[in-house]
Formats: sequence, structure tokens, C-alpha cells
Amino acid sequence: MSKKETKAVQDAPAIKSVNEMILNYPNGKYTAIPLAALWAKVLRKREENRHLTPAELLDLSLKEVLGGEIGWKELKKAMVAASDAGETAVDDKKK
Repeated sequence: MSKKETKAVQDAPAIKSVNEMILNYPNGKYTAIPLAALWAKVLRKREENRHLTPAELLDLSLKEVLGGEIGWKELKKAMVAASDAGETAVDDKKK
């Protein structure tokens, strides 16, 4: 292997297991689990995730939460947006 290939292999991010991500979560594992559960509920309502099983949804939400992509602020924004969309859908049915 050349030096460039060796450096590229060393710079590649290591794939971490969910267990390792839970243990190394900076905000504590006891806050990550409820956050991931609520995020899974938000993901379930999205059309692109309708084909996923509940176990796959939970795994996806755990990876996103533990990876730092989703926090409490993002969850709150998504839940507010989903409830606003739900209210407009209910209003459309009434008309």
C-alpha cells in the first residue's frame, strides 16, 4: 500500500456499535433512550419510513440520536411541525 492509501484507511471513521455509542454518549445514556424513542415516533410518521419495521425505526433513531444529529431542540421542532401538519389535515377533512 502506498502512503496515501494508508492515510486514507487511517482517516476513515470507525464504525461503532450502538452499545458503544450509548456508553460514550456525552449527555448520558438515560437521556438518550427517551429521546430516541420519541424520535422513532416522529420517524414513523414520515412517508419515507413507512416500510421500516419498529425495530428498524428504533435502530435508525438510536443511531441518529447517539451520532449527535438529533437533539431535544430538533425533536421539539419536528414534533411541532408534525402537529401543525396534523391540524391542517384535520381542518381539510372538516371542510
